[in-house]
Amino acid sequence: MSDQPESRLIGSQSSAGFVASGEDHPLVRSLRSILREIDDEYERERETLRRTLPDSNVKDRALAMLKARHLGRRENYVRELAALLDSRA
Repeated sequence: MSDQPESRLIGSQSSAGFVASGEDHPLVRSLRSILREIDDEYERERETLRRTLPDSNVKDRALAMLKARHLGRRENYVRELAALLDSRA
């Protein structure tokens, strides 16, 4: 999901003259870890649904509902991560 806001890299000029990334901030690492867990869980659930449900409208609706729930769960974390990265620019 490289088009997600959390995938942006930002930097700031350090006193030593090199560009330091906000990526090493503990809160950034924590938010990224949470997002990875959410994404991993989504992938596992999606594969389970694909394997266990027969091809039908029910399967399509179940996958659509799962995706909507996944995006909803990620939304606040992505927003917080983007705000944190933007504030460190």
